[in-house]
Amino acid sequence: MYSMKPVFDLDVRVDLPTCMYSMPVIQMSKSLGVTPQALTSTNAEDIPEAALKALEARQEAILSKLGQLRSEVERFLKGQGITAISPAPKHDSLQAFKPDVVVRCSPGKPVFALPGLITLLSEHIKVYSSVHCHSSVANLPSHLNNFLPTPTVERGDAHLKITLIWKEVGKESELMVSPVSQTFIRGEVNIIRYFARLYPALLEYDVDPSVSAIDTMLDSVTSLLWAQPKDRQPILRPLAVNLGRMEFLCGNKFGIADLALFSALKQLSLDKDLQPELRKWYTQVSVKLMGGKGRRQGRASSSRKSFGNRRKFSERKNSERVSERKNSERQNNSNANDNRKSPKKEIKQEKSGKQNSPKPENNNNKSNQQKSGKADNNKQDKNKKKSSPAPSSASSGKENSPPKSVTITSHMGKQELFSFFSDNGINYDNIDHPEVFTVDAMMPYLTNIKGAIGKNLFLKDKKTKALYLLTANHDREVKLNDVAKAVGAKELRFADTELMYEKLGVREGCVTPFALVNDKANDVTLLVDKLLVSGDVETVSFHPLVNTATTTISSKDFNKFLYLTRHKVIQF
Repeated sequence: MYSMKPVFDLDVRVDLPTCMYSMPVIQMSKSLGVTPQALTSTNAEDIPEAALKALEARQEAILSKLGQLRSEVERFLKGQGITAISPAPKHDSLQAFKPDVVVRCSPGKPVFALPGLITLLSEHIKVYSSVHCHSSVANLPSHLNNFLPTPTVERGDAHLKITLIWKEVGKESELMVSPVSQTFIRGEVNIIRYFARLYPALLEYDVDPSVSAIDTMLDSVTSLLWAQPKDRQPILRPLAVNLGRMEFLCGNKFGIADLALFSALKQLSLDKDLQPELRKWYTQVSVKLMGGKGRRQGRASSSRKSFGNRRKFSERKNSERVSERKNSERQNNSNANDNRKSPKKEIKQEKSGKQNSPKPENNNNKSNQQKSGKADNNKQDKNKKKSSPAPSSASSGKENSPPKSVTITSHMGKQELFSFFSDNGINYDNIDHPEVFTVDAMMPYLTNIKGAIGKNLFLKDKKTKALYLLTANHDREVKLNDVAKAVGAKELRFADTELMYEKLGVREGCVTPFALVNDKANDVTLLVDKLLVSGDVETVSFHPLVNTATTTISSKDFNKFLYLTRHKVIQF
């Protein structure tokens, strides 16, 4: 805005410092006559005694300042009521440092890093582990019975005590640091970090020069655990490239990043479909942590005996239910066959029943007894034929007899489904047509229907035995291998029709997502085409539990229906 004349003119050149801080020792050494050759010499006799005393005094001053700083920090912590943080225990001081930690984990998301951690730590310290099951877990999967290695020491002699509790805690496992303050560390990767900081001499992490690379790998593992199935391969690809150059993720030495990735691959069931570099690495890590395939199977479980008894009781109950269901099926089948029999066969059954009538009182002569019995039976049969009325057509007709394979009567039918729609405010339009078994046979009857028309498959995972109902738009090409990879399944195959009727209450040709209303136990997972639930189409059409009709509802109401059935839905 305006100019200002300088207060005074300065023609003298000022040399500004080129260093951020001064170096008093070097300056003092110059004043004491130390030559440049003496500064670089390794012989102590070349350095003047005065320079050494000055360096010693400076070191003592620095240590004094550090002591004062430590005292101030301790006073501050004491004033805030915070216990001073003790340094991590060294390997030779483990006798006095004996942590006792509790890990809680959902059976559906096992923390596979924990057995590996116990194996690694057991090579240097005494580790005691125990397994318990919370009451919220009704049945523990069989592959988790021998999850942790059997402890080789007593609890009181162990340097580290780990208690694993199977409990429904969600996707992330929890580690309780202090039972008093109820402090939790959540997430498997963070639990691994905790143990690495607890034993830095055994599990290198913070003291490792490549700590930033380790953190990057651990973050990638965390992203893998939370990623959608389609996003997992882009995360694994850079890791495979890294393993192509090195033996392990962060160099040629096994570290906690390898442990975390190994656990994530097992938890997500990705160990069967890995790139060559990852496959080689996975095999090597598996041998290191588990001693090769199947080592855990031979170890005794450290679970509570009460849990084992409860599991046996549950298995016995399940077997009793299965046997009761089979007996019910045999009874229903026999009743159905009886209803189909002619009146003559029914009379024969009554005749045979009469033969089992009480014996005469005269038991002296066996031959006389048999003759008189036969005579009485013949008379009774003649009277029966004369007096027995003809059976009604309603009891012998085929239409009113139950189907031979029907064993469950609680499944909804077409009209019950429509009542379910009406009760929950779902509007629908229905078109009846002849019986169809394929999409091509059905399409000529649906020329006036707009929106998406679904095709459906009832599938079963060959490895895990999980059940899936696949629903897609009728013109979408579906490859089961691609779908299995997209949803994280092992190997999808067609399920048998009897199992389909047991779970969904529909027969072959009638498969429909509407049948989820019959799966009260939510045993079936729906794999649905994104087009059908994203709102890109106004309506969707499926069979109403029979293949002689097609029912249309809005895409919004279809999402509402899925919400009401409370089934797990995976889009692809």
